[in-house]
Formats: sequence, C-alpha cells, structure tokens
Amino acid sequence: MTRAANGGEKWHVGTATRTITPEEPMWMAGFAKRDEPADGQVHDLSARAVAIDDGERVAVVASVELLFVTREIRERVARRCTEAYGLEPDALLLAATHTHCGPEFREFKLDMYADEGPYHERAADYRERLIDDLVGVVGEALDDREPATLSYSHARCGFGTNRRLPVPEGVAHVPNPDGPVDTEVPVLVAESEERDENEGSEEETRIRAILFGYACHTTTVMIERYCGDWAGFARREIESEYPEATALFLQGAAGDQNPYPRRELALARRHGETAATAVRAAVESRRKPVRGPLQALLVERPIAFEDPPERAELEEMAESDRRYLRVRAEALLAELDEHGEIRTEHPYPIQGLGFDDDLTLLGLGGEVLVGYSLKLKERLPGPVWVAGYTNAEFTYVPTAQAIHEGGYEGGEVVRRTAFPGPLRPDVEERVLGGATAVADRVRCDRREY
Repeated sequence: MTRAANGGEKWHVGTATRTITPEEPMWMAGFAKRDEPADGQVHDLSARAVAIDDGERVAVVASVELLFVTREIRERVARRCTEAYGLEPDALLLAATHTHCGPEFREFKLDMYADEGPYHERAADYRERLIDDLVGVVGEALDDREPATLSYSHARCGFGTNRRLPVPEGVAHVPNPDGPVDTEVPVLVAESEERDENEGSEEETRIRAILFGYACHTTTVMIERYCGDWAGFARREIESEYPEATALFLQGAAGDQNPYPRRELALARRHGETAATAVRAAVESRRKPVRGPLQALLVERPIAFEDPPERAELEEMAESDRRYLRVRAEALLAELDEHGEIRTEHPYPIQGLGFDDDLTLLGLGGEVLVGYSLKLKERLPGPVWVAGYTNAEFTYVPTAQAIHEGGYEGGEVVRRTAFPGPLRPDVEERVLGGATAVADRVRCDRREY
C-alpha cells in the first residue's frame, strides 16, 4: 500500500469530487424499455473519493453515480493509480451507486439500443474521460489528506422493499412486504480538529467526510434525464446539512430491493430526504471510535454458471426478432469461435477493508441479493458493512433459495447478458465463504490462510 502522509495515532483523511455528467446526449443505462437517449439532467452526476490513512497504510474508497463500474475500467484505473501514486490495487475500492439515470457506456449493452454510430463513439469517449476522472479524483483525495478521527454508527431506513413475491407461477416482480430486507444505514464519519488562533481556545471538530450505505435499488424514476435518483438527493441533503463534508454513498446488497412508492421524481427526492434523515441520526448519535490498523485485501473467487446453449440454438437465437437475444447470441458465438468453448466459470471480486475489529467493510461485485448481507452479518463479528456493485460489473448474484424459486434475479436475467447461463446454486457458499475468509484476514484478529 501507499505510505501514509504522517505517522502518529490519528488518521489522515482526504476527499475529492469531480463532475462526470456527459457533455453530449447518450443512451441511458439500466431500464430495458428505454427508446430514446438522454435529454438534459435533474442534477450533475459525480465521482467521489475518500482517502483514509492510518499512519502506515492508505486506502481509497471511490464511488461513481453510474449503473456499474466495469472490470476493464476498474483494472485500468487501479493500474494507473499504482503507477502515479503507488496505491496498490487491494487498497482501491471502486463502487457504483447503481443509478438507472446515468449514461450507458458499455458496448455490449449499447448494442441492444443502437446500431454503430455517434452513440457508440460518445460511449467510447466517455469511458476514456471517466477513467481520467477516476484517476484524478483518487489523486486529489490523496493530496487532500489531513489529520482526522474516524467514528462509526448506524441508523435505520424503511423505504426499501423486497421485490420478489412468490406466486403459484413462480416469482412476481412486485413488492413483497414479508420478504427479507436490510434496514441498516451504516455511517462512517471523518472529523478534523481545528483550534482557533486565540490562545487558550478549545479545539473544534469539522466533519470532512460522511460515508453512508443502504440496500435499495436507485430506481425510483425512469426518466430521460441524468439523475442520481434517491441516493443523489440524499447526498445533496447531507452536504446541505454538513456543508464542509463530502458525502459518499455505497450501495448495499440491493439486488432484490426496490424503493416504494416510486415512478415520480418527487418520490426520489422524498426517499433521499428519508435516507439523509437516517444518516443525520447516525451522525448525531454516540458514535463509536474507529481505530487502526487499516488492512485491505482484494481477491477473486471463481463462480460457476450452468452450461450454455448449443451452437445450433445460439445460431437460431441470432436470427430472433428480439434485439437483446440477437446481441446475446452473437456475443456467445463470438466467444465460441475465438476460444473453441464458452467459459462456465468467471472470476468474482471480493474486497475487504478492515479497521481493527471496529469495522469491516466488504465490497462484493455485481447485484448481490440482500440475503448475502444478512447472512454475512450473522456469520461475522460486527460491525459489518456490506456494499454491492463494487470493482466489476457482474450479473445478479442470487442466493441458493432465489435460484430454486426462479424469477428475474434467480436466473431469467441471463437472457440480457453475455454469461453462458444462470448461476449454479453453489454460488451462495462460494461467495459467502470467500467473503468470510477476506473479512477474517483484514480484521486485527485475522487468521492465517
């Protein structure tokens, strides 16, 4: 890891923000039913970074108001940060808020909306600018470090609702008030102490950074304007309440969690205010001091998919009148032609940041269902904070029960991906086992592996 700015008992924390709103209209990511590109914005989208330094090691948590961070972007940003700042890849946690009102810059998904043309060119240009902005915002946060204290608390929030309702035909994509949810809003606060120039004056604290999380899709609205959805409104509300702070949101295990009610911009604003109220409650509570040492680890565990369709079926699918099926078939056929086979195992990223035994932050790739967060909190000594949508774009990561039940998250979503088939039921234990091992290694009392 990068050497810290100073030694000593205090932390050093730096923050930075960059605007990443596209300069030109682009197709928007997230909802399959969109039929036109973006037309304006509700508010700017941003990339945010918080650098945390314990006097020996440094880690950076960065979040973008986008649907996903792709593996390619993560790898290129991490490599450049290592070259420019000495920041090791394990020490960079890169997350997306999963807003569905951001630009679509992924080639595979863009093919489902538009033929080759200006929107593909704009997506390619945007990817390059995004990489530059992420490398820049990490460097600015590292340069901004100054002495600080860290503390942790949590509150509760309730507008996120399970969206998998068992019905005789399988699973309906509607609110399930009896389904599992994670109401916890974890909050990590960085404060700097400042002393007035007058002799004998007392030190005053200034909140520099507020990291917060919640497990709920950012899908209140489906509009053709750039917007951070409820999480974007929440961080604006938090920064209005604490004007010297940078607020950074980490999406939780929200794969099967939707905001309700929804479909109106006013509701996105209201949900944001609700989340901000929970954050404020945590900030104003008796927070627990967070100590060092800081530990970071990023691993990849293979997870397995069911076998892909046979070539004949893929060739038939490539002639479908449904564009998304044609794009999927063409991608799998291209892999088959290039490699002679279609892979059924793919690497899955699991990251941990450990703050002694005061807090363990776990970053899981893809759209993990809420059951992963609930089970990890049961397995591990707390406090445990589980963030999804980190470090690499992935598909939905269902629990074994969800795979058995079926439905969109349980396997149907694969039709809109380039993965070979649904995930196999052992994915749950592979992910839980990997996350448990990572957590054990980044805590102060970590075991040897």
